[in-house]
Amino acid sequence: MLLAGSVNLGDLVDRLRRSRPVFHSEADLQHAVAWVAHEMDPRLQVRLETHPEPHVRLDLLVTRADLGQSTAVELKYITASWTGEVTGERFVLANHGAQDVRAYDVVKDLERLERFVAKRPGSNGLVIVLCNDPSYWVPPRHARETNAKAFRLHDGNLIHGTLAWGPRTGAGTSKGRESALTVAGRYTCAWTDFTTLAGRRGQFRLLAIPVPRSEPAPNVVSV
Repeated sequence: MLLAGSVNLGDLVDRLRRSRPVFHSEADLQHAVAWVAHEMDPRLQVRLETHPEPHVRLDLLVTRADLGQSTAVELKYITASWTGEVTGERFVLANHGAQDVRAYDVVKDLERLERFVAKRPGSNGLVIVLCNDPSYWVPPRHARETNAKAFRLHDGNLIHGTLAWGPRTGAGTSKGRESALTVAGRYTCAWTDFTTLAGRRGQFRLLAIPVPRSEPAPNVVSV
């Protein structure tokens, strides 16, 4: 996909990987993606933590005004505990846990971007998840129904339709996230390797979910 009709996503990820194999925080990742995108095309207008309309917040909004194109981007940096040094810089990553809740939040981002893109001609969307916790990308080895099954992000999983918590979900788990989510498109999760660093949990993988531009319905002329 292209960001704002200009920057190829695969090229951006490759450049990001070479310049920043690991990040201190989600905000650090946001800044790095914005920096690389602008380096690749200085004509891009890149804004962080924007509020383009009431009750809508975006991690990044990338725009090429001359092309009439924009891309709304949501990023998640989900980490397991890892400590190490990269080119003399020390990183101490926290263990986020709560995989079910964080997966729900990723799907919610996808739902929000679909709504945003549908209302904005010339726009598309992108959800990026960068993670070093294999439980997100490895398919479950059992067939048991779990309360968070609808929100799984593992490799090959399809995200589509109305997605809700299972009937035995505890109130503490779903607090603030009770609503079912409705995803109109069909998105198959495909994780790719981002970087491998020394130590346990040193493998980082990336999930990119493009939300295509909505096309206006064709005019139908009655004869």
